[in-house]
Amino acid sequence: MKSWIVDQLSLLISSHMKWSCGIIEPNPLPHNGSDEGKNREDACFLFPELRHDSYRPWSMADRIQIIKCLFYATESGEYMLPVHLRHLILALVIVLALIVTACVSSAPPASSTPLVPEMTTVKVAYLPVVSNGPLFLAKEERYFEKQGINVEFEKFQSAAAALPVLINGDIAVSGGGVSPSLVNAVAKGVHVRIVADKGRNSPDTCNASGLVVRRDLYESGVITKPSDLKGKKIMAANDAAYRLSRILLMANLSKGDVETVTMDFASGAVALKNGAIDGADMTEPYLTQVLDDKTAVMLIPTSVCTPDYATPLFYGPAILDKNPELGRRFMVAYLQGVRQYNLGKTERNLEILSNYTGLDQDLLQRSCWLPVDPTGNVPKKPVRDYLDWMYENNQTSQNPGDDLLYDMSYVTYANNVLQNATNNG
Repeated sequence: MKSWIVDQLSLLISSHMKWSCGIIEPNPLPHNGSDEGKNREDACFLFPELRHDSYRPWSMADRIQIIKCLFYATESGEYMLPVHLRHLILALVIVLALIVTACVSSAPPASSTPLVPEMTTVKVAYLPVVSNGPLFLAKEERYFEKQGINVEFEKFQSAAAALPVLINGDIAVSGGGVSPSLVNAVAKGVHVRIVADKGRNSPDTCNASGLVVRRDLYESGVITKPSDLKGKKIMAANDAAYRLSRILLMANLSKGDVETVTMDFASGAVALKNGAIDGADMTEPYLTQVLDDKTAVMLIPTSVCTPDYATPLFYGPAILDKNPELGRRFMVAYLQGVRQYNLGKTERNLEILSNYTGLDQDLLQRSCWLPVDPTGNVPKKPVRDYLDWMYENNQTSQNPGDDLLYDMSYVTYANNVLQNATNNG
């Protein structure tokens, strides 16, 4: 429309041009077969720069230049266009302006708020422990909500107890140690994968877990080194047998040399206090509890017996098979929670973790918070050492390769999203 109006204006003007205060009448005969060619020749009297290649088609710039210049008066003070033509041209310009304004006004305004996907519920297995802090923070800070996810937490006694529910799809996400039951299931084709770090026992940080023994036994000299564990009753969670075996190996002992009992960490803390067990594999915040109230002392930190061993995050078939896109959004929110968790014991972090673990903030302030890789990457060698141990000790029927255990595409995607957000922020 704008181009057509400019064409009409330029042709109209060129046929009524003035020079030397006289009107050039338009030639009624086609010039070189073209009316526009004659009109252009007339225009060249006033615009010498248009003279070259007189009979080429006018460009839009040519036409606009003619329209602009012809609104100026000649040296004698007369306008180059008669009054009625100037009024007609002015009317056409106004029509053009109205058309442009209407087109701009009718365009829908760009939204400044990113679209939020429709809310989807994701069920997550958990224990009320500090290493689940990134999950708690991501929910309370609405990182999940901003990804269109409503997280529902379901409490289990251990990661091993949550595994069957993860496999059948009743929950979508879980976390904890790699267990023989998980490895056997994966080897048979079950689609569960390690997708991110959820904490690791790093030698460079505080002790977030380890084998403790009763203080009275330590101070009396009954248990002061790994070899003294022979014949003693030791509590170990379902996924702690490997760590205990590594400690026993330090003293050339085997599992048969100790009596092991299985219970959750909270029950283990009570059993230490009332003397029902001699030692326990403990993690935070229960570790700090038994150390602070002088129930127990640390014998061997986990960072010594299994350095950099990771406690990973798992996805099950509910995400891997049915909704990978949901898993990608979940991971974006999770890594946001990880990064807030890694800020440490801020007032906000203490408040949220206290609400989820049921522990007072003073205890959490004194606890060791298991470090989590900010990118979500998992160190594979410590896990591979554990897999080899399970296979060698006949706890697994196969020793699957990494391709059957890991799917790190989710953290790759989430890191790219978060990096782009940082660059554009």
